[in-house]
Amino acid sequence: MEIKWLRWLVVLLGVGLVLLWDWAGEPARPSTLTAITSPILATDVVQGRLNAVPPAPAGDGQLTYRFVAQHNGLREIELLLARNGEPDPVENGRFTLTLSDTQGNQLVTQSLPTRQLRHNQPYVLRFPVQADSAGRPYLLTLSGSDDNRVTVWGYTVDLLEDSELAVASGPLNNAVPATAVQELHFTSRYQLTWADGLRHLGELLWNYSAIMLLALLLLLLPGTLLLQLRPFRHKFPDPMAKLGVALALGTAVWPTLWYLFSLIGGRFSGWLLWMLVASGWLLVIFRHLVTRSPSHPFTPSPFKNWRPEHSILVALLLIGLAVRLLAVRDLVFPPWVDSVRHGLITAVMSQSGQTITQTGYAPYLPVDRFPYHFGFHTISSSLVLLGKWEIPQLLLGLGQLLNALLPLTVYAGGWLLTRQRRAGLIAAFLVALPLFFPAYYATWGRYTQLTAMLLMPVLLGLTWRLLRGARGWHKTWWLVALLAVGLFLIHFRVFVFYVPFAGLVWLLSWGRNGRFLWQAAGLSILILKPQLYYLFQNSNPGAALAARIPDYTSFPTSYYTAGWDRYFLWLAGGLMLWIYLTGFWRWRVWSAVPTALFIWAYLLLLGLSGNYLGFPALPLLNLNSYYITTFLPLALILGSIGSAFWGWPWQQVEPLRLGGILLASLLGTAVTLFGVQQQINIINPQTVLAQPADIEALAWLDENVPEDAVVAVNSWLWLLNAWSGSDGGAWLVPFTGRQSSTPPADYTYKADLVGFVRPFNEQLNNISDWQAEETAVWLQEQGITHIFIGAKGGQMDPAGLLQNLGMEMIYGRNGTFIFEVK
Repeated sequence: MEIKWLRWLVVLLGVGLVLLWDWAGEPARPSTLTAITSPILATDVVQGRLNAVPPAPAGDGQLTYRFVAQHNGLREIELLLARNGEPDPVENGRFTLTLSDTQGNQLVTQSLPTRQLRHNQPYVLRFPVQADSAGRPYLLTLSGSDDNRVTVWGYTVDLLEDSELAVASGPLNNAVPATAVQELHFTSRYQLTWADGLRHLGELLWNYSAIMLLALLLLLLPGTLLLQLRPFRHKFPDPMAKLGVALALGTAVWPTLWYLFSLIGGRFSGWLLWMLVASGWLLVIFRHLVTRSPSHPFTPSPFKNWRPEHSILVALLLIGLAVRLLAVRDLVFPPWVDSVRHGLITAVMSQSGQTITQTGYAPYLPVDRFPYHFGFHTISSSLVLLGKWEIPQLLLGLGQLLNALLPLTVYAGGWLLTRQRRAGLIAAFLVALPLFFPAYYATWGRYTQLTAMLLMPVLLGLTWRLLRGARGWHKTWWLVALLAVGLFLIHFRVFVFYVPFAGLVWLLSWGRNGRFLWQAAGLSILILKPQLYYLFQNSNPGAALAARIPDYTSFPTSYYTAGWDRYFLWLAGGLMLWIYLTGFWRWRVWSAVPTALFIWAYLLLLGLSGNYLGFPALPLLNLNSYYITTFLPLALILGSIGSAFWGWPWQQVEPLRLGGILLASLLGTAVTLFGVQQQINIINPQTVLAQPADIEALAWLDENVPEDAVVAVNSWLWLLNAWSGSDGGAWLVPFTGRQSSTPPADYTYKADLVGFVRPFNEQLNNISDWQAEETAVWLQEQGITHIFIGAKGGQMDPAGLLQNLGMEMIYGRNGTFIFEVK
């Protein structure tokens, strides 16, 4: 007992040392190593437009800007400086910034020598965290010496409701009239505190609880029923591994059901799905009660095999969900272009009740072909039919739930591969917290690949058991087939990545049990035959795509250097090298799993590196799509090796044992702290197209603009020759059903739409005078009836459009505008 308490004291010592080191500012940390913790900053208020500068404040003259913070924890303000000419080394002017609250309390003041300030230089004014800043007004005062030549950029339209720019009396340098600029180019940021983090988490759980609960009931149902069949009832004694397998199977079954039901002309509806879900869970409960009845042979409780590793996994899943929800706390639309596509496909399928391959995009777009994967959208569409949620909110909640559940299937995959709980737990921990992917999928809205990766660990594990397991695993061949079909319907590329693994394991097994693999492959092809035929008829040539996209096959260095992932890659590579150089693998059965995973990952890397090695690149596959899936083999390799070495310290003398415990607690604490912060900060703000103000503007448009309106939106050249909306207007088609000058990227499947969208946006991008009546005439000639401008903005300038006699503003609030073309 004394030794046990001593070990726990060593664990607490390790945790305390890391926390103390972090509190002290992490002294002696290498500069190349990302800090374990740092303040979590996020955007509070942003006004990104600029077209003019106010006069440079000098002498008694001052510029005062009043704004209202939207979040607690106000921490800094960023401005864009402006000046006439380059700095003069001999000038002695000073530019002063002061922030005060409404009671006149000065929070910070900084006086800067103007000779050190350049034109268009961003400047960040930092101050102590304002714990209760939400809803409170603040006053930013800009002043200067008599010879000050520095000011800041602004905008000539009053955009934000709670802001006001004023010019105090006094001698000012002449630039533009004091009344011309009404807003500053301005960004405020807040620091997330523990108290507000917990408050946000409570609100998020409340807002998304119904979506997540119904999603769990939907996804777990088919797998739970399948695993109650006699061949599989006792195949998974580990309760959490069984739960992970059930989740993967359920995620594969729903796309397959939608696909087959749509082929025979069936249509899903809300009442049909509710009937299936309710009757399915009643059947589960009934079977459970029957097996627990006195007349039935005793069935062991699922908690009989519960172990401490399972409790740790549950805690890990809850922490993973918490940090992933906090990552999207300020979002009302999922980020990036991919999310808009998923929103559109979900809107189409939830309206028709069929897969989009049967209906096309009507009534949202005049597109009748779909060379894409629809598996994820059967799940999101089912939830829309069941709960009638707004699609943006549903995608955000569902996406973060799936991301948080992925460690569960990784645990199941690790257990299936090694039959070791610790292997699965280590792999699940790495995926849940410290690894950059799959959490970063959220910043792209890459929900299809995320859902596919949810299936992949279980498919890998069952394939391994099918080919290398005992005779009892032979009956799982049709589960492998079912997972493979679901994987193909959810994401083509991930399915292609899986195929070499199955072949490799078969070869490493010297062809043993190959007939079961061929049975699974035959059943999969039989089920997918109509879809394969459809895709063959409707897909674009991948080789042409690969040849035309610049840097399509380049290695994604920015992802490799993000976070600590490269260190985990080095660790895995170093361990594999040590195992083989020392011959350790020859007498260790466990080495087969990391060996197979390593060879599989290496072969995929080799096959996709043709651009570097001098052979043709594979069409529709690239190193980018490969690298963002490597978190899975990486976690499983480290998990299997870590599990094998887990018991080594316990075989040593007590001092060495305590030293191993101390080292593990030091590293574990550091990695956990880093992972928590990384997950909360995972969203790249550059990928956020729609702001909170956009949802109100789009709702107003939906209620007040005619249904046959054609709306011009801001845009940018996204990929190849495909244009995308650049602000909240990107969501106009799936959110309102109105026609847009730049629909979601699926418009590229229709030549007529490409023939309009591309030249229209190319010419729109070249317009510089938005107040010219010729601009309104041209828009009218293109069939445009309205203009939508989101809070983020783009090439269309509201200041110019407000002066255009051919335009009438019918909505304007917090940086969003709707104009009618007269």
